[in-house]
Amino acid sequence: MASKQIQIPLLTWRRLVGDLMARGSGTRETGAFLMGKKGDEGRAVVDYLCYDDLDRRALAHGIVEFHRGGFSKLWDVCKDRSLKVLADVHTHPTRDVRQSFTDKANPMLPVRGHVALILPKYGATSRWSLAPAGIYRFAGAGQWDTFHADAADCPVKLSLW
Repeated sequence: MASKQIQIPLLTWRRLVGDLMARGSGTRETGAFLMGKKGDEGRAVVDYLCYDDLDRRALAHGIVEFHRGGFSKLWDVCKDRSLKVLADVHTHPTRDVRQSFTDKANPMLPVRGHVALILPKYGATSRWSLAPAGIYRFAGAGQWDTFHADAADCPVKLSLW
């Protein structure tokens, strides 16, 4: 599926990575939804919502377990703030940013074209680059496309603003 690249402003990325690292405390996975404005032809991230702000139980067991009540809150926030989900990001405990079986089988948004990022070391990673991240786009039917941050066809890039 061809779509415009998701642009993440560098300052938003830096704040997000720091937030995920702090929330994970070096001991548990955490994550967030990346949000853009509804009706905006571009795909610029304007904010993010951390999983545990939407679902208090999401991080209770060291891995992300996002429950349906969190999705209800997510859709309420989207409606109230005229936002849409552009992508999601979560952390893994080691440098390995490959998708686990669970990641592959359970996309946060099982919609063809949805982008998922995985950060290494519970978010203790670069705040200046996407290079350490695993970048994936859901192709449907349990299939995912994999991208490197420096590839021309990568669906997500950092921007100055």
